[in-house]
Amino acid sequence: MDRLAKYAAAGLFLIFCASLAPWAYDFPLNDDWAYALAARALAETGRLTLSDWGSATQLPHVALGALSAKAFGFSFAALRAANLLVAAAAVFVFVRLLEEFEIGPFERLAAGLALALNPLYLVLANSFMTDIHYLFWMLAACLFYVRNIKDPEDAKALWLAGACAAAAYLTRQLAVALPLAYTAALLRQRRLKPRVLAAAWALPLAAMAGHYLWFKFSHGPTWASENYVGASTLAHLAKPLAFLNDSLYRLFSSMTEIGLLLLPLAAAYAFSLRQFYSRNGTGKRVFPAGVLLGMAVMAGFALLNGPLPYLENSLSGSGLGVFTLAGGALKPSGFFGSPLFWKAATAAAALAAVFLLCCSSLALRAGGPPLRFLFLAGVLQLGVSLIGAKFFDRYLLTLLPWFAAAAVYTARGVKFSRPALGLALALYALIGWAGMADYLAWNRAKWELASRPRTGLAQGEIAAGFDHDAWLNYPANMAYLKSMKPLKMIGEWEWQKINNYKAIISYAPDPRLVQLDKAEYATPLARGKVTLYLLSLQPR
Repeated sequence: MDRLAKYAAAGLFLIFCASLAPWAYDFPLNDDWAYALAARALAETGRLTLSDWGSATQLPHVALGALSAKAFGFSFAALRAANLLVAAAAVFVFVRLLEEFEIGPFERLAAGLALALNPLYLVLANSFMTDIHYLFWMLAACLFYVRNIKDPEDAKALWLAGACAAAAYLTRQLAVALPLAYTAALLRQRRLKPRVLAAAWALPLAAMAGHYLWFKFSHGPTWASENYVGASTLAHLAKPLAFLNDSLYRLFSSMTEIGLLLLPLAAAYAFSLRQFYSRNGTGKRVFPAGVLLGMAVMAGFALLNGPLPYLENSLSGSGLGVFTLAGGALKPSGFFGSPLFWKAATAAAALAAVFLLCCSSLALRAGGPPLRFLFLAGVLQLGVSLIGAKFFDRYLLTLLPWFAAAAVYTARGVKFSRPALGLALALYALIGWAGMADYLAWNRAKWELASRPRTGLAQGEIAAGFDHDAWLNYPANMAYLKSMKPLKMIGEWEWQKINNYKAIISYAPDPRLVQLDKAEYATPLARGKVTLYLLSLQPR
């Protein structure tokens, strides 16, 4: 039974996602079209050619997509299914990582489900973005690093950690933080030796050097490498005061949203706060002074900035996922569109964030070097993300394992309310399911409406959202722009401005425009059918 319990969270996640029928949706979401282009090219030509849009290193991710295309034929449904399997594997590895901290089986299951069923994880898992694939390699690396920290003689674990960190780096550059965190952990333990340091860095450095040489001398620069990864980051760092202001906003926003994403774990302590603080040595008061101060600070931030969400782009008033169509104010979004919902969510998230910070503090004091390493890995990855010119909510994915681990680690000797946890997880599952069903439904409707054959109107001439337009037009448009000017002179959205749009898909019927067609779809966020309109941009 204990063996089966290890697979429970991953298995429940797959069953949950299967209920959404992800194989029925053959279209891109958000930026995943860029990685799909590279995967399709590798499968068809055997050559690894990255899209100009993708800024991640992405190599194992693209290889997985190419393997999927070879086995089942190219489709976004197949790519999504492959990513879902990786997402389930990441949940399994996370549960195994929690075992290393001697966390109880029920608490491990709770943390695994809290990770798997939160809305951010569901959105990313049901796409072909690199974030989930990166999380798998990151968690695998952390698992083996922790095993080596617990047993310094386990050289095999260290080499496996290095291999996973190398794979993580080849997926996203963020993984440079993993061997750095291990090195910092060794320094703290005062056991940093040249032989151990060499073993820790050998494979990650080889991956970094190999990628650099291949990209510079074989593949060549892309628009993203020239403008987004390099120039935008340097420009962001060049203004210290603005950088500090952005970083503080991002930090408080991140903590509030993490409180929202891991709210079920905080809810499990709702009936044992006095016991929690007493058992963990924070005094006899139900709310110690530090907790009250934290609540005041989080409340002040919320009052100053308004209700959630703060970070783009997976959570919004239009629902889950990235909204890409015109007329968004008329989109039926159910509770996602309710100001009251977001105000209540913000209040609950702020309280949960303070509690999770308390758990983090307690876990750092009592958890020992292995748990502290996981903290260092999360914080250093956050630091790398903060220097970027853009900061998306999906970057929080690498912090969730630490806060989830800290929350269940401090449950020892404290009443961990299973009814409260189960109710909160069920509520999150319902919210996530409804949001994902809506996200997939309106995207399928827009693709079906745009792809209907019409005389005098090609699909590439229809403005149907960033992901639709990019999949159809980006490669050709960028090739044209690169023939005209250097990469650094090409604007981020210039490829889209040269499209000859003749029609647009919108939620709003505009009396000034001729209605060419319409499509309806069903969503759990609306009572009846929802209509999308295809409107001509040509003069009447």
